[in-house]
Amino acid sequence: MSRRATVFVIALGIASACGGAAVTPSPSAPASATVTPTATTASVAPTATPTSTPTPSPTPTVAPTVAATPSGPAAYCNVADVPTPITAYAEHVRTFLDWTYMLPDSYAPPDLIYVADGRTFITPRAVQTVGAAEVLARRGDPSYSTLLTDAPNAAIRRVAYEDFLALRGAASAAGAPLVVLSAYRSYALQVSTFDYWVSVGGYQQALRTSARAGHSEHQLGTAIDFGDGSAAPWEYADWASTATGTWLAAHAAEFGFVMSYPKGRTNVTCYDYEPWHYRYVGKVLAQSLSESRVTLREYQSAALR
Repeated sequence: MSRRATVFVIALGIASACGGAAVTPSPSAPASATVTPTATTASVAPTATPTSTPTPSPTPTVAPTVAATPSGPAAYCNVADVPTPITAYAEHVRTFLDWTYMLPDSYAPPDLIYVADGRTFITPRAVQTVGAAEVLARRGDPSYSTLLTDAPNAAIRRVAYEDFLALRGAASAAGAPLVVLSAYRSYALQVSTFDYWVSVGGYQQALRTSARAGHSEHQLGTAIDFGDGSAAPWEYADWASTATGTWLAAHAAEFGFVMSYPKGRTNVTCYDYEPWHYRYVGKVLAQSLSESRVTLREYQSAALR
């Protein structure tokens, strides 16, 4: 871990019930110069503008030290392929992934289900088609309309499903509809996704805005890229300022989800800001992290000390 300026205390324990890409290089597919999607509610109406630069069960209690503002990138934000030490499906919250640590290509959770109806997800490792969400399709691209509803093959782990449904129900009731743009991704799909981003903006840029195969939180089956059904979140200057993005940032932790790559925390997350990417960690830990403003990756590092 990098040097710390501010001390937070969080527990080593994690409730067992409880990757990544960010934005920004514009895909090579045609994109409009300015997009103004309809805001979800009248309370927030940002102008969506493409940006030029891409971003079993004890309860957590208080204890190890973590940093709020490190002076430089964490040591694990160096490119390497080190097997992450915790890969048990029951301990998914403690599985840390970044530029250094990775999952094996054989990692595929056994309890994946479709977000649309809870059916068992079949042959998860065989899903290799790069979709509109993986390439950050923009308005005008042939596949753009698929970003306005749940991705047809979107799947998450059963352990997160009940809280996911509660989250979506509460969001809808608040006038902040949520759609699932991307959820579980196999190792093979992430190979194709990262290769695409290298072809768009080069290797160094791809590192900041996507994840190499094995390094993506999506392979865990507990990470979701959300949208609002009116426009792709990366079409906005900052999706977190929209009605849906604002609601999600304020309430996701109540349902066990945390934003993996918050603004201004690249030194500890490795990746650029991505306000639509959330990971399920369970309600207790999610609310502790939200209240203390500690990222999940910082917590995981401190918990291993």
